Amino acid sequence: MRVLYVQYTNPGAYPPLVRGATLLAESGAEVRMLGTRVRDTDPLEVRPSTGIDVRLMNEAPEGWRLKAHYARYGAWVAREAAAWKPDWIYASDLLSTPVALAAAALTRARVVYHEHDAPAAARPNWVIQRCLDARARLLRSATIVVTPNADRSARLSEMAGGRQVLTVWNCPRRPTSKPRSTRALDALRVVFCGSINSERLPLTVVEALAGTDTPVMLDVAGYETVGSRGYVAALSAHARRFDVEQRVRFLGTVPEDEWNVVFEQCDIGLALMPLASSDENMRHMAGASNKPFEYLSCGVAPLVSDLPDWRQTFIEPGYALVCNPSQVESIVAALNWAAEHRDAVRESAMRGWERLGLDWNYETQFAPVLDAMWGRSRERSGWPNASATETQCVS
Repeated sequence: MRVLYVQYTNPGAYPPLVRGATLLAESGAEVRMLGTRVRDTDPLEVRPSTGIDVRLMNEAPEGWRLKAHYARYGAWVAREAAAWKPDWIYASDLLSTPVALAAAALTRARVVYHEHDAPAAARPNWVIQRCLDARARLLRSATIVVTPNADRSARLSEMAGGRQVLTVWNCPRRPTSKPRSTRALDALRVVFCGSINSERLPLTVVEALAGTDTPVMLDVAGYETVGSRGYVAALSAHARRFDVEQRVRFLGTVPEDEWNVVFEQCDIGLALMPLASSDENMRHMAGASNKPFEYLSCGVAPLVSDLPDWRQTFIEPGYALVCNPSQVESIVAALNWAAEHRDAVRESAMRGWERLGLDWNYETQFAPVLDAMWGRSRERSGWPNASATETQCVS
């Protein structure tokens, strides 16, 4: 079975995409990923591995040249699809939907549409409207449709006339060894990992560092997105204003296989969402957010927002701490409690880590997709014969 991943972005910036591709390769499929380079995400590029061939176009330019770049990407995918003849097209971002439809029509391949981020519908331009039209077609014609959140799955099912939509949480792979702990006993260490913006890492977190009873250190690992350029500078300025600049470190983009080096020194991981948002993705992030699962995989207790679905998923079972991210005093109270109850924090993290071994792992979550893709074509067994290839950059 051949699977062609089509993403008009760097697929390495989406860990669940890489995990799914890896599971497909491990099950015996040949996987080829066609994406683009994206600013500040080079450290996240998919590492060469058996059965997975990754090819990236050059980074998309800004302004009017972006449309030409997108057209070149679509033509490149069409050529690759015609030559390679995949059995499946795997698309997961809005801009890939027209390309996926064209490649599927050209090759008669079946399609998986795995929508990680719901598109914003406000005032789309001509290109985005064409992509929204293609998305609507894929929701009805794709063989498999997937989202990482049950509410979003229900919404897409309704839009597609009641068809089945699978829910696959963005969990890590099943853990194989207990995380190590080298946490300091003086300062409380807090980490944030992911795309950096004001919704996920609000300025109130920096202000809270100045109000805690115990010194709190904050490590920020990640990158700015197109819509949040300059936010790291704003965080730095805010830290200087509150005289806590020595407690905040910006580590840049950290690949997944290096997380343990950062996380093993930390007590708390920030997985904050706004309590109110007009963004559909922000309203339905329980299960879709990688962060709490990634922290737990390294033995770090998440600090999450006080939202009903997050409380039910993470707080009530005792896997995480909670706060109101818009209120400095609420964050301070959570951090003070964590500093005074470090054993309890560690126990919460380990309870969550044990849950990862049961069903909060991508092997379990992705199994329905894997089984549906293989169907009755043949039994899955062993590794494919395809050899690993180096990541290629297409100019």
